Amino acid sequence: MVIIMKTNKEIENKNREEEENIKKNTKKASFDIFLSYMPYIIIIVFILIIRFFVATPVNVNGSSMYPTLKNNDYMILYKLTKRMRGINRFDIVVINTDSGRIIKRVIGLPGERIKYAIEKNEDGDEIGVLYINDKKVKEDFIDDIAKKNTCNDDWIICKSEYIIPEGEYFVMGDNRGNSIDSRVIGTVEDKDIKGIARLRIFPFNKFGNVY
Repeated sequence: MVIIMKTNKEIENKNREEEENIKKNTKKASFDIFLSYMPYIIIIVFILIIRFFVATPVNVNGSSMYPTLKNNDYMILYKLTKRMRGINRFDIVVINTDSGRIIKRVIGLPGERIKYAIEKNEDGDEIGVLYINDKKVKEDFIDDIAKKNTCNDDWIICKSEYIIPEGEYFVMGDNRGNSIDSRVIGTVEDKDIKGIARLRIFPFNKFGNVY
């Protein structure tokens, strides 16, 4: 009887050891699998960090920035650049609005006095000329056709001086005759500007910085 009890105890110990070994092997296998996927996990986390905090691709929708940007151009939106150096005049920015994201160019900065005066160019055509704090500012990124279309309607900005509120920006599209911008929707708040779009990545034949 004593011998039988001893044998049963040995069997129980052996079974317990086997169960513990199975658990250890299972844990080791799980850990090995985790380690094998670790490089991919790191890459995914790195991409997400870059996308949410540093830079992300954006698609140009519409022709409001023509000819600088065209419909279906792809740009890199630099979010970190805005945080590090802020927003400068003539930066191309991406803005969140109630109707979706829009891409425009910053014309006026917070606290500035801005106005477009109707003047004649060398050909005698009337164009809108930008004045910031009573000083003429050149807009070399657009042609005279766009300058003529700057004040082709009864915009307040073309009739009287406008003071930009603190923390807000006056933005416009380069295609002045076909752009819903601050002439229509008013100035945009800093918090709604997601970042600065400078690098065009598609189409490939136009890859490079855009100014």
